Amino acid sequence: LVLDEAHATLVYGEGGGGVAEQAGVADRVDVSVGTLSKAFGAHGGFVACSSPLHQLLLSRGRAGIYSTALPLPAVAAADAALALATPQRRAQLWARVCAFEAAIGSAPRQACGWRSPIVPIEVGSEAAALEAAARLQRSGFLVPAIRPPTVPEGTSRLRVVVTAGHEEEEVAELARALSESGVLRLRDAHARGEGEY
Repeated sequence: LVLDEAHATLVYGEGGGGVAEQAGVADRVDVSVGTLSKAFGAHGGFVACSSPLHQLLLSRGRAGIYSTALPLPAVAAADAALALATPQRRAQLWARVCAFEAAIGSAPRQACGWRSPIVPIEVGSEAAALEAAARLQRSGFLVPAIRPPTVPEGTSRLRVVVTAGHEEEEVAELARALSESGVLRLRDAHARGEGEY
């Protein structure tokens, strides 16, 4: 079993081991792959596997054979992230996610029974998403518009990423900006099938 833990490493599980750790099935995963560019805030990626598979990848994996090593600052940053990724920090993250969901009047999203610090706010058209992102940026918030071909036509959205580093006041300010800019009305109208706001 190969599991991509790119969005889950350092976020889920008591030790930050990802979805497999949180679900109690890490011992059933043969290969875990992930990135150092998301929760780690660094550069690069990893493959966690058995020693025999590791040796096979080293000897036969052309991408690994013909690539250069990670820059030392990226390795140091990933190492520092491991030290900072404590259970208390993860609890702070989930508290911020819950506060944000409550502040925007969103029922807790639990795709497959799991929450995520990535909170999509579907607004409909590409133009609506781009305009909403621009309004939020003018208010000091970087909330990118996700649009086709990344998502189906008519389901463009804003991609809010809540982190443990956000202060409670910042989460509340973003919720206010979303409300004042009309994004939440747009989201609600789109959800009711009422077209563009």
